[in-house]
Order: sequence, then structure tokens, then C-alpha cells
Amino acid sequence: MKNLKQRAQSVVSPVLGMYFDDFEVTGGKGGYLFGTDGKKYLDFATGIACCITGHCHPKVVAAIKQQAEKLLHVCIGVAYYEPYVALAEELQKIAPMKKAQVFLCQSGTEAIEAAIKLAKYTTKKPGILAFQGGFHGRTLGALSITTSKMKYRDGYEPLLPEVYIAPIDIRVVEGLLKKNAAKIGGIVIEPMQGEGGYVMIEASFLKKLRQLCNKYGALLIIDEVQTGMGHTGKWFACQYAGVEPDVVALAKGIASGLPLGACIAKAEVMAKWSAGSHGGTFGGNPVNCAAAIATIKVIKEEKLLANAAKLGAYLKKELLALQKSFPVIKEIRGMGLMLGVDFGDSKIVNKLINFCLQQGVLLISTGGSGTVIRVIPPLNVNKKQIDQMIKVFRSALENVSV
Repeated sequence: MKNLKQRAQSVVSPVLGMYFDDFEVTGGKGGYLFGTDGKKYLDFATGIACCITGHCHPKVVAAIKQQAEKLLHVCIGVAYYEPYVALAEELQKIAPMKKAQVFLCQSGTEAIEAAIKLAKYTTKKPGILAFQGGFHGRTLGALSITTSKMKYRDGYEPLLPEVYIAPIDIRVVEGLLKKNAAKIGGIVIEPMQGEGGYVMIEASFLKKLRQLCNKYGALLIIDEVQTGMGHTGKWFACQYAGVEPDVVALAKGIASGLPLGACIAKAEVMAKWSAGSHGGTFGGNPVNCAAAIATIKVIKEEKLLANAAKLGAYLKKELLALQKSFPVIKEIRGMGLMLGVDFGDSKIVNKLINFCLQQGVLLISTGGSGTVIRVIPPLNVNKKQIDQMIKVFRSALENVSV
């Protein structure tokens, strides 16, 4: 009998990049995945930052089942329905701006596309400014402002016109804005670059960016697709800087792994987006919205923001201790339960994550050249699981030829 990889080779597009050669799973529960080999794997990758309440959290699953028996789909353009409106109400409560309104879609790249269109439409300016090392998605608009890995762009250019890519240098940004004030309608930035290698953006830079947006009439769009929903210990990473964005893009963890995204913006901005100017058939699917509502409820009831902050600090302390023993580790970055271990060498990273997988711990890489191991467990991870991961990671560092 053929295994999943063998079966996939004749039916699944080879365009898909894989972190591992033949890792196959049958299911998951809590902080663990179950392999076809009968082994249990501690999951510190969480479906690339999506399964924030662990796998198949009972309250999320119950909400999905309950909603699936009521309504699978109708489309918000056809009729109002409870889960869409209720989720928008919940997102308004936690949004990092006052009087927020919500447009729901299916993914992070769609949330960015919506934000780009919103900025262009409402400011009447065609230009978008983004930053070196940023990742915002794979669709053509989002890809146009993505530079974390240039391979993503190969073969697809020319992309969106009037795109300005700047270094994280406020003087360069101001120079671009001053020169192109009549053209740039939006500035897109991740408060921590995800696919760029878990690089933190200084709070002072975000604050100055907010000031420049006010001065030159551009919308500040903060991409919280990977950082949002509590990974850093707050609902949104931009809250650490005390910065109020005009627009936020949100996805990944919003529905504990179900495909859902959100473009959240100030009501005064949304008011300029006329009916029918944007839309979608499946955005805000009732089942996915129910999962998102349950996810927010679980985060609140189980105090997972506090858990992410507390255990994230513990995890970082343990990783920093490993760095002292193993100088092959160049840097530990990030905050909360969103940490990057930078080795500066993709070959070392690949050896380490494969060793850890063999020992029952799932970790994946990030960074433009895959030189960083991302450590991103679910928000309800416990100390015992962190200690298990650290033990295996130490063993990897001791046993892998680096």
C-alpha cells in the first residue's frame, strides 16, 4: 500500500514546498499531532501559527458542530446571519483602534488585499509603501509588497505598480513620503516580521510611522496576520507600542485553524468604502465564524494572553540559556510565544528540525533563507511541554553536526 507521500506525488501539485520529506499525520489533540507512524509529536509549529488553542479544542469543536447543523453557507451579500455579525462585534471589542468595523474574508493574503484596496479607494492615492523583509501573502497584490523571500516573486513580475519598498529607517520613509505625498495612500508593516525571521520592529519606529501617516495623509496598515490573536501576549503586537492603526489585517489563529481572515479598520475609513466596492462569496463563512467566536471566548476564559506572556518569558529564558552553551545560536528574537532562534545557516536549521522531529517535537524554519527556527506553540501550552521541547532541542544541539 502506498503511503500519503507516494499517493500525493501523482495527484498533488509539486508547487507546494514542504518542510519535511515524509512527515504524515492522522490527527491532533491539544498540543500534539499523531503521525501515521504511531508516534505522538509535540507541536511547536501549530499549522504555521494557526492552531492557537491547540488541536481540536473541545469548545471550538463543539461550536463548529453546533453551527454546522444550523447553517453551512448563505453569503453575507445575500443575507445577514448571526455568526458574521457576532464575530464582528467580538473583534470590535478587542481591536486596537476605536469604533472599528470589520470585513471578513478567508485568509491573511485576502485580508491584506482588502487593506490595499481600502487604502487606494479611500485616499484616492494609488501607492503603497512596505518594508524590506516583510511578508504579506502570495496573491498578486500582497506579493507586490512582499520581500521576505524573493523566490516568491520569481516568474510573476510585473506586479502591482506604485509600490515603494523601504528599509526600516524612518529618514528614508519620510523622504519617500515627502517626495510622493500625492501618490502613497497606505503604509503596510508587520510589528514583528514573521516570514522575515521573527524580527521585532521597535516601538519608537512604529510611533514615528504613525506620525508620518498623519502628516502625509496615508493609512497605517498593520499586518497582524501572524502576530495577532495573542501570540505575543496581547491581542495585537502593535499594542505594545501604544500605536493605533487605521487598518489591521488578521487571520491565521483567528479561528483556531479554520480558514478565516479579517480586515479591521476605523469606522471613519470604512465609511468611505462604498457598497459593492469589494466583497467575496465565502468570506465570513458561518462555521468558521463560529469557530472564531469560540476561539476568542477560550482565550478570555482560560486567560491565554497571560499564559502566552508568562510562559513565553520562561521559554525565552530557557532558549537564552541554551545560547550561552551553544554559541552556534546567533540570536534569540521575539516576544510571548512567538520566538525565533537564528543560526544564520539554513543547513544547520534543517538538520536540527529533522532531529527534533525524530525525537517527537515539531519545529519549522523561517527567515528569508530559512536560517531561523520559529518556536510558536499554542497559547495554552504548559510548562511541562516547554521543558520537553527544550530537552529535545538541547539534545539536537548536542548530537547534530553543526
